[in-house]
Amino acid sequence: MTHSRRIRRGAVLAAALVCLLVVLSILSSMLHSAIRARRQLHAERDLRQTELLLEAGLDRAASVLGQSADYRGETWNVPAAEILGHGEGQVVIELKESSDANARQVHITAEYPHGSERSVRRSGDFTINVLRIHNEE
Repeated sequence: MTHSRRIRRGAVLAAALVCLLVVLSILSSMLHSAIRARRQLHAERDLRQTELLLEAGLDRAASVLGQSADYRGETWNVPAAEILGHGEGQVVIELKESSDANARQVHITAEYPHGSERSVRRSGDFTINVLRIHNEE
């Protein structure tokens, strides 16, 4: 084998290795991008679920207030099976004193997934107009 053939084979081998490195670099970049997109999707899902729990807490408070003047709030633990199966949710409903008998101030905090280091927490203050349901017999 001549010296020029060995150099050519070495150059082809080096070119093949460079091509392999470029392909591996592209694949690695695609994998990182897919992982980032998956994490973002989960974060958006958790945020939306927290917002839905906040709304459900408001609906729950309005419903119970319509039936009972003695309602003072609660901590509502929502099992994972009733949400998405990815984690438990928690809704804390706190009623504030109000001078208006037909309107109550309520502070609601929702957290999903509850107790996780990546949990999302949202809260808000709301006014509920109360219409009591009277049972007449």
